[in-house]
Amino acid sequence: MKNKKEFLILMYKDYEVLSFEVTCGNRNKIRIIEKLKHFDKAPYEINEADSKGNINVALFNFFASRCIPSQRSDYKKIIKYTNSINAFELSFKGHGLSLSNHYWFKRENEDLKYEDINFFTNKWDDSFARAVLNDKYKDLMNVDLNVPDILTPGWGVKGWICEDDGPKLYKLGINKSHSEEAICEVLASRLANRILSEGEALKYELKKINKQYASVSPLMINIDEELISLSKAIDEKTYLLYRNKNLDKANWEQFLDAIKGSKIPGLYEFFIKLSCFRDLCFVSDLHFGNISFIKNNKTGEIRVAPLYDLGGAFGSTRTGKNLIANPNKATYILIYYLFNDFDPSWDYSWYDKDKLIGFEDEIRDMLSLSEFYSPQLIDSIIEVYHHQKALLDEMVESDK
Repeated sequence: MKNKKEFLILMYKDYEVLSFEVTCGNRNKIRIIEKLKHFDKAPYEINEADSKGNINVALFNFFASRCIPSQRSDYKKIIKYTNSINAFELSFKGHGLSLSNHYWFKRENEDLKYEDINFFTNKWDDSFARAVLNDKYKDLMNVDLNVPDILTPGWGVKGWICEDDGPKLYKLGINKSHSEEAICEVLASRLANRILSEGEALKYELKKINKQYASVSPLMINIDEELISLSKAIDEKTYLLYRNKNLDKANWEQFLDAIKGSKIPGLYEFFIKLSCFRDLCFVSDLHFGNISFIKNNKTGEIRVAPLYDLGGAFGSTRTGKNLIANPNKATYILIYYLFNDFDPSWDYSWYDKDKLIGFEDEIRDMLSLSEFYSPQLIDSIIEVYHHQKALLDEMVESDK
């Protein structure tokens, strides 16, 4: 495989941050050449790494996180029909513009202004997304690659569509021949928006595209804001406590203690609410790549991002489906779903159980849209939901 080398300038809006060299091929490499006048506006993790002397590693990780992952089911088709070496090269075929932050890059002698090309205030040709969502991958040979899709992470098939009321992210799930993940993501979103305050969870809609269900969500930030994964702000030791929460409840308690002094306002309270929500709909994909905070780059204000990326709720992940479809694995089901983190010492004043009146009907109606969820299986899902809700309600009553 032939290596391809380019020299680029990383930009924050119209500010030059740093110049760098990128090599795409058998071994993707990035090397900083020079810190430029506005290096103080470098991405969060690069500024953090600069003081520790590993800026090239941070720079590589920054760009690697802005690539279509190789685990994505249509990865090979996308690489083939865009005539790319790999996803790393594909991510450099446009200008690195995304809908998560305001970083991009330009080549020598390019006279470009952020206001003229950014995706927050300008529409783009969304033919890439429409080709992917409609299973017409050969169309990728002739589409504009200066699109947010080539920088959007996640394993599921997805695409950004320009609609009259703004950009919308359509997600078909990891296996787009089945609709469970999209249906359950929307159902989990409805649950979250019942029990959480306005703005604490993203609102998803269920729509059809090419006769398949997709979960559809709006843009989460505005042109002055940046979405930053929590994985870039929490140390590995603290993350391991979170990751191992189901193995030993002490890990969960230590994790909560560790984030009480976080620089991110409301993070501790967010995780208590997240724990309760997760135990009601047994959503399984809430790793730190799917939990973020938002930084306002004008004011410097930091806040927890709305709850998003709820794939895997109500047993719709591959692991969940394997468990609930096999009655011989009843013990695993109990461990997988009926573990809960409810603690009598928590503040439950935010929770109003009356807001969940009738939600069982929504569960039944939504899951009935999928052939996977038989009536008997739906009854079982509702029974698990009832079990968890009864425990949460009990905690709330004891808290009064």
